[in-house]
Amino acid sequence: MERIGIHVGCKGKQSVPALERLVGEVGPALGCNWVIVEVNGFFAYQSHPEAAEPDPMTAEDARRLKKIAADHGIRLVPMYNCLGHQSWKDKPGALLRAHPEFNEAPDADTSAEDFYCMSWCPNHPDINPLVFDLFDELLDAFEADALHVGMDEVFIIGECPRCKGTPNAELFAKAVNDYHGHLVDKRGVEMQMWGDRFLDGKATGYGLWEASENDTQGAIKLVPKDIVICDWHYEIMDEFPSIRIFQDEGFRVWPAGWNKEQSIRRLIEVARREAGPNMLGYLATTWTDVDGVVRGLAGEEIDPENERLKNVVAGVKLGLRLARE
Repeated sequence: MERIGIHVGCKGKQSVPALERLVGEVGPALGCNWVIVEVNGFFAYQSHPEAAEPDPMTAEDARRLKKIAADHGIRLVPMYNCLGHQSWKDKPGALLRAHPEFNEAPDADTSAEDFYCMSWCPNHPDINPLVFDLFDELLDAFEADALHVGMDEVFIIGECPRCKGTPNAELFAKAVNDYHGHLVDKRGVEMQMWGDRFLDGKATGYGLWEASENDTQGAIKLVPKDIVICDWHYEIMDEFPSIRIFQDEGFRVWPAGWNKEQSIRRLIEVARREAGPNMLGYLATTWTDVDGVVRGLAGEEIDPENERLKNVVAGVKLGLRLARE
Protein backbone atom coordinates (compact mmCIF):
# COMPACT_ATOMS: atom_id res chain seq x y z
CA MET A 1 0.00 0.00 0.00
CA GLU A 2 1.28 3.45 -0.94
CA ARG A 3 0.30 5.37 2.20
CA ILE A 4 0.73 3.73 5.58
CA GLY A 5 -0.19 6.41 8.07
CA ILE A 6 -1.06 7.33 11.64
CA HIS A 7 -3.38 10.13 12.74
CA VAL A 8 -2.57 11.52 16.20
CA GLY A 9 -3.72 14.42 18.30
CA CYS A 10 -1.60 17.27 19.65
CA LYS A 11 -2.18 19.06 22.94
CA GLY A 12 0.41 21.73 22.40
CA LYS A 13 3.94 21.99 23.75
CA GLN A 14 3.47 18.96 26.01
CA SER A 15 2.93 16.69 22.98
CA VAL A 16 6.03 17.71 21.07
CA PRO A 17 8.47 15.16 22.59
CA ALA A 18 6.11 12.28 21.80
CA LEU A 19 5.54 13.59 18.28
CA GLU A 20 9.28 13.85 17.71
CA ARG A 21 9.70 10.28 18.84
CA LEU A 22 6.80 9.14 16.66
CA VAL A 23 8.20 10.60 13.43
CA GLY A 24 11.84 9.90 14.22
CA GLU A 25 11.77 6.44 15.76
CA VAL A 26 8.53 4.63 16.43
CA GLY A 27 6.65 5.36 13.19
CA PRO A 28 9.48 4.40 10.84
CA ALA A 29 10.05 1.16 12.79
CA LEU A 30 6.42 0.22 12.11
CA GLY A 31 6.67 1.00 8.39
CA CYS A 32 4.71 4.24 8.68
CA ASN A 33 5.36 6.80 5.93
CA TRP A 34 2.67 9.42 6.70
CA VAL A 35 1.69 11.12 9.97
CA ILE A 36 -1.29 13.44 10.34
CA VAL A 37 -0.98 15.69 13.40
CA GLU A 38 -4.29 17.18 14.51
CA VAL A 39 -3.16 20.58 15.73
CA ASN A 40 -6.37 22.65 15.85
CA GLY A 41 -5.89 25.43 18.40
CA PHE A 42 -2.71 24.02 19.91
CA PHE A 43 -0.40 26.19 17.82
CA ALA A 44 0.93 29.67 18.60
CA TYR A 45 -0.79 31.52 15.77
CA GLN A 46 0.75 34.90 15.10
CA SER A 47 -1.99 36.20 12.81
CA HIS A 48 -4.73 35.48 15.35
CA PRO A 49 -3.23 34.78 18.78
CA GLU A 50 -6.71 34.51 20.26
CA ALA A 51 -7.22 31.28 18.25
CA ALA A 52 -4.51 29.48 20.25
CA GLU A 53 -5.03 27.28 23.29
CA PRO A 54 -2.78 27.70 26.35
CA ASP A 55 0.81 26.44 26.03
CA PRO A 56 0.69 25.77 22.29
CA MET A 57 3.41 24.32 20.11
CA THR A 58 5.38 26.89 18.12
CA ALA A 59 6.45 27.33 14.53
CA GLU A 60 9.95 26.33 15.64
CA ASP A 61 8.53 23.08 17.06
CA ALA A 62 6.73 22.43 13.78
CA ARG A 63 9.84 23.04 11.68
CA ARG A 64 11.84 20.68 13.88
CA LEU A 65 9.16 18.00 13.57
CA LYS A 66 9.13 18.44 9.82
CA LYS A 67 12.90 17.97 9.58
CA ILE A 68 12.89 14.87 11.78
CA ALA A 69 10.02 13.38 9.78
CA ALA A 70 11.66 14.13 6.43
CA ASP A 71 14.94 12.62 7.61
CA HIS A 72 13.07 9.38 8.37
CA GLY A 73 10.96 9.17 5.23
CA ILE A 74 7.70 10.41 6.74
CA ARG A 75 5.31 12.94 5.15
CA LEU A 76 3.98 15.15 7.92
CA VAL A 77 0.52 16.69 7.52
CA PRO A 78 -1.01 19.25 9.91
CA MET A 79 -4.75 19.12 10.54
CA TYR A 80 -7.19 21.84 11.52
CA ASN A 81 -10.69 20.62 12.27
CA CYS A 82 -13.17 22.73 10.29
CA LEU A 83 -16.89 23.41 10.59
CA GLY A 84 -17.77 20.90 13.32
CA HIS A 85 -15.88 19.80 16.44
CA GLN A 86 -15.54 23.37 17.69
CA SER A 87 -16.24 22.35 21.27
CA TRP A 88 -16.42 19.36 23.52
CA LYS A 89 -20.04 19.45 24.68
CA ASP A 90 -20.45 22.90 26.28
CA LYS A 91 -16.74 23.78 26.33
CA PRO A 92 -15.78 25.68 23.15
CA GLY A 93 -12.31 25.57 21.71
CA ALA A 94 -10.14 28.65 21.42
CA LEU A 95 -11.68 29.86 18.17
CA LEU A 96 -15.27 30.02 19.42
CA ARG A 97 -14.18 31.24 22.85
CA ALA A 98 -12.57 34.21 21.15
CA HIS A 99 -15.20 34.57 18.43
CA PRO A 100 -18.60 33.43 19.70
CA GLU A 101 -20.14 35.27 16.74
CA PHE A 102 -19.04 32.35 14.54
CA ASN A 103 -21.19 29.84 16.45
CA GLU A 104 -23.73 28.23 14.12
CA ALA A 105 -26.23 27.61 16.94
CA PRO A 106 -25.48 29.92 19.88
CA ASP A 107 -28.86 29.23 21.46
CA ALA A 108 -28.47 25.44 21.47
CA ASP A 109 -28.88 23.68 24.79
CA THR A 110 -25.31 22.49 25.27
CA SER A 111 -26.28 20.77 28.52
CA ALA A 112 -28.66 18.42 26.70
CA GLU A 113 -27.70 14.76 26.92
CA ASP A 114 -27.61 14.35 23.14
CA PHE A 115 -25.61 17.54 22.46
CA TYR A 116 -22.22 16.64 20.97
CA CYS A 117 -20.19 19.65 19.83
CA MET A 118 -20.52 23.11 18.35
CA SER A 119 -20.03 24.10 14.71
CA TRP A 120 -19.03 27.36 13.12
CA CYS A 121 -21.16 29.10 10.51
CA PRO A 122 -19.90 28.47 6.96
CA ASN A 123 -21.64 31.65 5.78
CA HIS A 124 -20.26 34.09 8.34
CA PRO A 125 -18.38 36.71 6.29
CA ASP A 126 -15.40 36.79 8.66
CA ILE A 127 -14.79 33.07 9.23
CA ASN A 128 -12.89 32.14 6.07
CA PRO A 129 -10.37 35.02 6.11
CA LEU A 130 -9.45 34.11 9.68
CA VAL A 131 -9.29 30.35 9.11
CA PHE A 132 -7.27 30.76 5.92
CA ASP A 133 -4.68 32.71 7.92
CA LEU A 134 -4.47 29.74 10.30
CA PHE A 135 -4.15 27.32 7.38
CA ASP A 136 -1.30 29.40 5.97
CA GLU A 137 0.57 29.49 9.25
CA LEU A 138 0.34 25.73 9.64
CA LEU A 139 1.40 25.09 6.05
CA ASP A 140 4.36 27.43 6.37
CA ALA A 141 5.51 26.22 9.78
CA PHE A 142 5.27 22.53 8.88
CA GLU A 143 6.57 23.22 5.35
CA ALA A 144 3.66 20.98 4.37
CA ASP A 145 2.39 19.96 0.97
CA ALA A 146 -0.98 18.82 2.36
CA LEU A 147 -3.46 19.89 5.02
CA HIS A 148 -6.29 17.90 6.60
CA VAL A 149 -9.44 19.93 7.27
CA GLY A 150 -11.33 17.38 9.39
CA MET A 151 -15.08 17.95 8.86
CA ASP A 152 -16.31 14.70 10.41
CA GLU A 153 -19.46 14.31 12.51
CA VAL A 154 -20.97 17.67 11.59
CA PHE A 155 -24.35 17.45 13.32
CA ILE A 156 -25.05 21.18 13.71
CA ILE A 157 -25.51 22.81 10.32
CA GLY A 158 -28.13 25.03 8.71
CA GLU A 159 -29.43 26.56 11.94
CA CYS A 160 -28.36 30.21 12.02
CA PRO A 161 -30.23 32.96 10.13
CA ARG A 162 -27.53 33.09 7.44
CA CYS A 163 -27.80 29.34 6.76
CA LYS A 164 -31.41 28.43 7.51
CA GLY A 165 -33.35 27.57 4.38
CA THR A 166 -30.32 26.45 2.37
CA PRO A 167 -30.10 22.66 1.91
CA ASN A 168 -27.51 21.13 4.22
CA ALA A 169 -25.76 19.46 1.29
CA GLU A 170 -25.20 22.86 -0.30
CA LEU A 171 -23.96 24.38 2.96
CA PHE A 172 -21.53 21.53 3.51
CA ALA A 173 -20.34 21.65 -0.10
CA LYS A 174 -19.80 25.42 0.17
CA ALA A 175 -17.48 24.92 3.11
CA VAL A 176 -15.57 22.14 1.35
CA ASN A 177 -15.26 24.21 -1.83
CA ASP A 178 -14.11 27.29 0.09
CA TYR A 179 -11.30 25.36 1.78
CA HIS A 180 -10.38 23.67 -1.49
CA GLY A 181 -10.17 27.04 -3.20
CA HIS A 182 -7.62 28.28 -0.70
CA LEU A 183 -5.61 25.11 -0.19
CA VAL A 184 -5.54 23.56 -3.65
CA ASP A 185 -6.22 26.43 -6.02
CA LYS A 186 -4.27 29.15 -4.18
CA ARG A 187 -1.65 27.32 -2.13
CA GLY A 188 -1.20 24.33 -4.43
CA VAL A 189 -1.28 21.71 -1.67
CA GLU A 190 -3.29 18.54 -1.22
CA MET A 191 -6.55 18.77 0.72
CA GLN A 192 -7.53 15.86 2.95
CA MET A 193 -10.74 15.37 4.91
CA TRP A 194 -12.86 12.76 6.66
CA GLY A 195 -15.57 11.37 4.38
CA ASP A 196 -18.50 10.47 6.66
CA ARG A 197 -20.70 13.48 5.84
CA PHE A 198 -20.65 12.51 2.14
CA LEU A 199 -22.29 9.15 2.90
CA ASP A 200 -25.99 8.34 3.08
CA GLY A 201 -26.56 6.37 6.26
CA LYS A 202 -29.72 4.67 5.03
CA ALA A 203 -28.22 3.64 1.69
CA THR A 204 -24.91 2.39 3.09
CA GLY A 205 -25.96 0.82 6.38
CA TYR A 206 -23.53 2.95 8.38
CA GLY A 207 -24.68 4.50 11.65
CA LEU A 208 -25.14 8.20 12.40
CA TRP A 209 -21.46 8.69 13.32
CA GLU A 210 -20.02 7.12 10.17
CA ALA A 211 -22.57 8.55 7.72
CA SER A 212 -25.00 11.43 7.43
CA GLU A 213 -28.53 11.49 8.75
CA ASN A 214 -28.94 15.25 8.30
CA ASP A 215 -28.90 15.39 4.50
CA THR A 216 -25.33 16.49 3.87
CA GLN A 217 -24.65 13.44 1.69
CA GLY A 218 -25.62 15.21 -1.53
CA ALA A 219 -22.48 17.33 -1.19
CA ILE A 220 -20.51 14.42 -2.64
CA LYS A 221 -21.69 15.52 -6.10
CA LEU A 222 -20.84 19.21 -5.54
CA VAL A 223 -17.14 19.19 -4.63
CA PRO A 224 -13.84 18.68 -6.51
CA LYS A 225 -12.62 15.12 -6.90
CA ASP A 226 -8.96 15.76 -6.14
CA ILE A 227 -9.69 15.82 -2.41
CA VAL A 228 -8.23 12.86 -0.50
CA ILE A 229 -11.05 11.20 1.43
CA CYS A 230 -10.03 9.57 4.71
CA ASP A 231 -12.80 6.98 4.89
CA TRP A 232 -12.97 6.09 8.58
CA HIS A 233 -15.00 3.17 9.89
CA TYR A 234 -14.70 1.65 13.34
CA GLU A 235 -17.66 -0.70 13.72
CA ILE A 236 -17.58 -4.36 12.75
CA MET A 237 -19.29 -4.84 9.38
CA ASP A 238 -19.27 -7.45 6.64
CA GLU A 239 -18.88 -4.79 3.97
CA PHE A 240 -17.68 -1.19 3.76
CA PRO A 241 -19.49 0.12 0.68
CA SER A 242 -18.01 3.62 0.94
CA ILE A 243 -14.65 2.34 -0.27
CA ARG A 244 -16.18 1.62 -3.66
CA ILE A 245 -18.54 4.64 -3.56
CA PHE A 246 -15.72 7.15 -3.13
CA GLN A 247 -13.57 5.56 -5.81
CA ASP A 248 -16.49 5.46 -8.24
CA GLU A 249 -17.02 9.18 -7.59
CA GLY A 250 -13.41 9.81 -8.59
CA PHE A 251 -11.87 10.51 -5.17
CA ARG A 252 -8.62 9.10 -3.88
CA VAL A 253 -9.51 7.01 -0.83
CA TRP A 254 -7.51 6.41 2.33
CA PRO A 255 -9.41 3.89 4.52
CA ALA A 256 -9.00 4.44 8.25
CA GLY A 257 -9.53 2.07 11.18
CA TRP A 258 -9.23 2.35 14.93
CA ASN A 259 -9.29 -0.10 17.81
CA LYS A 260 -11.36 -3.21 16.99
CA GLU A 261 -9.34 -6.08 15.54
CA GLN A 262 -12.18 -7.63 13.57
CA SER A 263 -13.15 -4.28 12.04
CA ILE A 264 -9.56 -3.44 11.09
CA ARG A 265 -8.99 -6.81 9.46
CA ARG A 266 -12.18 -6.65 7.44
CA LEU A 267 -11.70 -3.01 6.43
CA ILE A 268 -8.27 -3.79 4.99
CA GLU A 269 -9.60 -6.93 3.28
CA VAL A 270 -12.38 -4.96 1.61
CA ALA A 271 -10.00 -2.14 0.68
CA ARG A 272 -7.67 -4.61 -1.03
CA ARG A 273 -10.53 -6.37 -2.80
CA GLU A 274 -12.04 -3.09 -4.03
CA ALA A 275 -8.75 -1.36 -4.77
CA GLY A 276 -8.54 0.64 -7.97
CA PRO A 277 -6.05 3.30 -9.04
CA ASN A 278 -7.46 5.69 -6.41
CA MET A 279 -6.85 3.42 -3.41
CA LEU A 280 -4.06 4.98 -1.33
CA GLY A 281 -3.36 2.66 1.58
CA TYR A 282 -4.34 2.51 5.25
CA LEU A 283 -4.59 5.14 7.99
CA ALA A 284 -4.51 4.15 11.68
CA THR A 285 -6.35 6.53 14.01
CA THR A 286 -5.75 6.85 17.75
CA TRP A 287 -8.08 9.33 19.53
CA THR A 288 -6.23 9.15 22.80
CA ASP A 289 -3.13 10.57 24.49
CA VAL A 290 -0.29 10.65 21.95
CA ASP A 291 2.36 10.11 24.62
CA GLY A 292 0.71 6.88 25.76
CA VAL A 293 0.25 5.73 22.16
CA VAL A 294 3.93 6.28 21.33
CA ARG A 295 5.09 4.50 24.47
CA GLY A 296 2.79 1.59 23.74
CA LEU A 297 3.90 1.36 20.12
CA ALA A 298 7.52 1.34 21.32
CA GLY A 299 6.75 -1.69 23.49
CA GLU A 300 7.08 0.19 26.75
CA GLU A 301 4.85 -0.24 29.77
CA ILE A 302 1.52 1.56 29.67
CA ASP A 303 -1.29 1.76 32.21
CA PRO A 304 -2.64 -1.82 32.39
CA GLU A 305 -6.05 -0.54 33.46
CA ASN A 306 -6.40 1.79 30.47
CA GLU A 307 -8.36 -0.50 28.16
CA ARG A 308 -8.90 2.22 25.58
CA LEU A 309 -5.19 2.87 25.22
CA LYS A 310 -4.33 -0.83 25.09
CA ASN A 311 -6.89 -1.44 22.37
CA VAL A 312 -5.73 1.57 20.37
CA VAL A 313 -2.08 0.49 20.50
CA ALA A 314 -3.01 -3.04 19.47
CA GLY A 315 -5.20 -1.68 16.66
CA VAL A 316 -2.46 0.58 15.30
CA LYS A 317 0.10 -2.23 15.33
CA LEU A 318 -2.29 -4.64 13.64
CA GLY A 319 -3.42 -2.20 10.96
CA LEU A 320 0.09 -1.09 10.05
CA ARG A 321 1.32 -4.67 9.93
CA LEU A 322 -1.53 -5.79 7.68
CA ALA A 323 -1.06 -2.75 5.46
CA ARG A 324 2.61 -3.65 4.94
CA GLU A 325 1.88 -7.27 4.00
